[in-house]
Amino acid sequence: MTFLRFVRLLGVIALVASAAGVRAQIPYQYVYPKAPFDPVWAEAQMGPGTATLRGTLTVKERKALIKALNISKGHRAPRGTIVTLFPHTKHLEEWLALDKKLSRQATLQKAAMTPEALSYRFLTKVTDDEGGFEFTGLKPGRYFVYAMVNYVDAGTVMEQTGSVDTYIGGARVESIPTFTSSSYAINMAKAATAVVEIVSEGQVVVTTIVSQ
Repeated sequence: MTFLRFVRLLGVIALVASAAGVRAQIPYQYVYPKAPFDPVWAEAQMGPGTATLRGTLTVKERKALIKALNISKGHRAPRGTIVTLFPHTKHLEEWLALDKKLSRQATLQKAAMTPEALSYRFLTKVTDDEGGFEFTGLKPGRYFVYAMVNYVDAGTVMEQTGSVDTYIGGARVESIPTFTSSSYAINMAKAATAVVEIVSEGQVVVTTIVSQ
């Protein structure tokens, strides 16, 4: 496992632990946006409105893993998955750019928003087997959708367990390997995110969120 892959794995573990209310003992150096969070603007944006946001959540595996491990291509968010909707503040916008930058580096630095910024949010849950969710009573504006999707990665792997050898005159002239397949299942978690925009009051926005 490369160092960069190890760092990303730690990130998944930390995020899952945080969602579960567990303090993860991982030596991250958290980096916060320079843009201050504006609670007055955020509170105004979260005031009552008449728009609706509907969507579905799916996470996909990388093509290399699908081919190598014979695993499923996509996973719908299961019923009960918590979906969070944040107002798209300047603080959040800078966090997204910072997170994208740091995730590409082999570093234990991690982008984070302030606890106050994280507290201004709407919550809902996935309500069907298609990964569907809905937010109602929203005002026009830009929002950030976030959900940690838990799923089971299941597949099969082939392992060489022997060979069929052909001998002529005591000398081996051919060897054909034999394989045995075995199945596995691993609990996984992956974030599904998107930026969405509501243009007017009363609008119904429908979005399909697919994260890889």
